[in-house]
Amino acid sequence: MIEPISRRIKIEELKNYGFALHPLYTIEVKIEQTVKESPDIIHRILTDTGLISRATIPFEVVSNFRGSADNKPFYSATIIHEGIERRYTVAARDTGGLIRSRVDYEPVIQPEELKLVHPAEFARMGIEVKDWELHNYHHYFMLFISSRHYESFDIIVKGGEKYTSVWISLAESDLRTRRVPCSWYLNKLAVFSGLEEEVRRKISERK
Repeated sequence: MIEPISRRIKIEELKNYGFALHPLYTIEVKIEQTVKESPDIIHRILTDTGLISRATIPFEVVSNFRGSADNKPFYSATIIHEGIERRYTVAARDTGGLIRSRVDYEPVIQPEELKLVHPAEFARMGIEVKDWELHNYHHYFMLFISSRHYESFDIIVKGGEKYTSVWISLAESDLRTRRVPCSWYLNKLAVFSGLEEEVRRKISERK
């Protein structure tokens, strides 16, 4: 369990875009915390929980799934590989879609010599992670038109002189109830002590 030295949780948005009897909530939560564990240790722990996996960092073509609405990569990191510091990225390239209800994205891995090495394999291969970030944006379609339903997750992990800073953003739209957004992702972050419970409490207390 990772115990935070400090933590700040802010409900960035909690609004009902539907009606009283048929609510459609958009909820966005921002989290800032500092911990004593290094970015590399956090990377290893979150690989074990499944947050860092092929489900979040694809290595094959995916549909309606990219890094972010403003085209951030799925994943980027500063790594030490064979004693050399490198910048590693998995970006999303829009390949278009066969039908209007789907947009396909092809992952592009850099550097070229590491294109077969997935971040989930870094620890096993002795690759150290100095800093890293993960971005996931799912945009859902309904009946050949773009719906308002999206799910957006971001985590940025950077080391400092004494502590590591972790920034997390969770946002989801078209929720029928006032619940935590991006629940699958938040569950993978349960190694941060008390995080999920505190997010739930903040949402329930919001007027």
